[in-house]
Amino acid sequence: MSQKTIENLHFAEYVSPGHPDRLADAIAEHVIDHGLNMGHRNLVGIEVAVHDNQVFIDGRFTHPAKIKDSKESIRGKFDEWIRGKYSQAGYGRIWSPHPDDLEITNVTCIEPLLDGESEIRSYSDDQNLVIGYAEPSPGTNYLPPVHFLANRIGRALWDWRHQHDETYGPDFKVLPFLQRTGLGEKSKWQWKRLTLSLQHKDQAFCEQQHGDLLPFLENTLGKLEESTGLRGVSSTFELRHLHLNGAGNFCQGGPEGDNGLSGKKLVVDHYGPDIPIGGGAICGKDPHKVDKVGPLRARQLAKQLTRQYERPARVRIGWSPGDEAPFFIEAALEDSGTWKTLPAQQLPPRDWFNIDTIFNDLQLGDQTWSKIVLDGYFMDASLPWEL
Repeated sequence: MSQKTIENLHFAEYVSPGHPDRLADAIAEHVIDHGLNMGHRNLVGIEVAVHDNQVFIDGRFTHPAKIKDSKESIRGKFDEWIRGKYSQAGYGRIWSPHPDDLEITNVTCIEPLLDGESEIRSYSDDQNLVIGYAEPSPGTNYLPPVHFLANRIGRALWDWRHQHDETYGPDFKVLPFLQRTGLGEKSKWQWKRLTLSLQHKDQAFCEQQHGDLLPFLENTLGKLEESTGLRGVSSTFELRHLHLNGAGNFCQGGPEGDNGLSGKKLVVDHYGPDIPIGGGAICGKDPHKVDKVGPLRARQLAKQLTRQYERPARVRIGWSPGDEAPFFIEAALEDSGTWKTLPAQQLPPRDWFNIDTIFNDLQLGDQTWSKIVLDGYFMDASLPWEL
């Protein structure tokens, strides 16, 4: 196989809200939401692990000193939030574990925001290198096409399985694998394989699974080819491309089938496997932390540059602890296979990258992060950093 052919093969992944890792992510971001509701400058950093009916949560959750709720009262709310996220992910009525049966271990440090701590939220409390990316593909929200495609197939499947909840469970993964030929408007996509692992009941045998899924996939891919302009996404798909539940029986899924940990799906949360992702996870961090504000601002700038120059754009931003603004800012455009760095004078002023400036500009205290993590941090064109 030639190097050119290898470079034109693309794949990406989506995991459902019922997947153990995504379940842990949703819990972590839900705690972030409630911390921000108590005060926009609260420091919240959360990690969650799930397995079987066990949930382990740790980190730090601060709140303004004026909040009169006791630590025990807030800890009790954590239990309520966790059980609610299991229910929203599809567990309880048919699929286990049932939210009422969860055994929750919560060692989170819950305390008032310390004196003076609110003021230092303007400064980075960690080091990180963040990367933003965009490419001239309006139909896929300026994201790598197969990365976008994986997300849209997965979200459509999530909606579909709600109508078939008696048969298909909350836990599934989608991995499209396609080859691209040609460039720009003349490019065409050819399916190589669609790997789909979908939790199901004992009585749903292979023949039924294929019979149920194929009409859904044909309909979904037809809509996606029309909406994205990715030629071949629908017309080249055939039954032989579907690799469904290749390991056989997938009845035991969710936290009963595997453990889950928040912040593990970094590639899914960023730009797919074709693009470097920089430093830490976005998930589980309040939006004063550079792990969250940095990637969002970097994505915003990359998308602005791609729209302006109609070329793929990459933004790299470096932070050190104690920085109000990053020590390193670089933006580059792809030109004939190489990255050409833009002069500093063509970039926004340095204070545009200040933590407080980003937080306020992008309305980061007013977002519902537990929804955004499941939809995709860069998948909704209406979010402030995507405008």
